[in-house]
Amino acid sequence: MPLSSKKEVTKFVHDKLLFRFRRLLFFLILIIAIVIDEVSHNYIAGWVAAGGFILGIAIGLLAAKKMHSITWDAETSKAVTRMDRLGIIILVVYLIFSISRRWIFSHWLQGYGLTAFSLSVGAGGMLGRLYTTRQKIRQVLKEEGVLRSKKFKV
Repeated sequence: MPLSSKKEVTKFVHDKLLFRFRRLLFFLILIIAIVIDEVSHNYIAGWVAAGGFILGIAIGLLAAKKMHSITWDAETSKAVTRMDRLGIIILVVYLIFSISRRWIFSHWLQGYGLTAFSLSVGAGGMLGRLYTTRQKIRQVLKEEGVLRSKKFKV
């Protein structure tokens, strides 16, 4: 029987996957608040922060597409995640980019502007990963007949 409430559907998603999703969401909100504060203090122009955010979304969507495989575990009747070799390679490249983005962007920005831009790119990357993870969870739950329609949001 297809489910309609968020509480019912979370019973069909593994706790580890839910924790990862909620952790990303928490840090995304925190970083966006910091970037908004940086923009409000004129440390960085709003359009530059928005550009970094859009760049980050693109990077996050590309990285998350192959990073994690979300499948249905018939034994536990839950959506679970696992990482294959390609996912590990993509994760390493993503982490290297995350660590070195200050060096990459320091050619154009310095000081507070560089920090705000790096955080914007990071927040965009998190949003891209969140969106992709959410879509994968929804797809698995629809394939198993757990999810009713597009009205429900994980």
